[in-house]
Amino acid sequence: MLVIAITGGIGSGKTAVTDYLEEQGYPVIDTDKMSHEMTAPGGKAIPYIRKYFGDDFVAPDGSLDRKKMRELVYHNPEQMKVLERGTTDVIIADTKKLIGQYRKSGSSCVFVAIPLLFETGGSVSDYDEIWSVTAPKSLRVERVMRRDGLSMDMVERIMDKQVSDPERAEKSDELIENSGNLEELREKIEALLCKYGIKN
Repeated sequence: MLVIAITGGIGSGKTAVTDYLEEQGYPVIDTDKMSHEMTAPGGKAIPYIRKYFGDDFVAPDGSLDRKKMRELVYHNPEQMKVLERGTTDVIIADTKKLIGQYRKSGSSCVFVAIPLLFETGGSVSDYDEIWSVTAPKSLRVERVMRRDGLSMDMVERIMDKQVSDPERAEKSDELIENSGNLEELREKIEALLCKYGIKN
């Protein structure tokens, strides 16, 4: 079974890639969705958040207060490590289990959407191929500001914590450039599916 990681910096368009793959019937393990589920009301990471960060970091609806947590961990590397132990490390373990399940079921391939593969996502040796979604920094900043309502300063601070574009390119098997429209992006994905012989 071919295990392909889909990664990329914030605002690059990873979700557009994995959404299309899912539409075409490919199995996708989305670690970003897993993270949101863990920190949603009743999510399995919420008791950990309460224990190690306090009730102030849990919103009134019982979910993680993302804004407050973001402000804390992007100023405090040690607190970031504490957060990762209760979230990222659990997601990595859960992802390995899911890959094993797909392998047992006889799937020919599985895609794993893992935004921070090179930063905190575990060993790259877990994946047969790594496809990175890329876009110019200015475009990525614009997308994230519009999508998440963050300031330019916060977006750039998040980007500074991620690997540089040259390093990402060096560590990836394929680059999917995403500065055009959705149709152009889909054509690039189709070309890669054909190249790897996994076209449905």
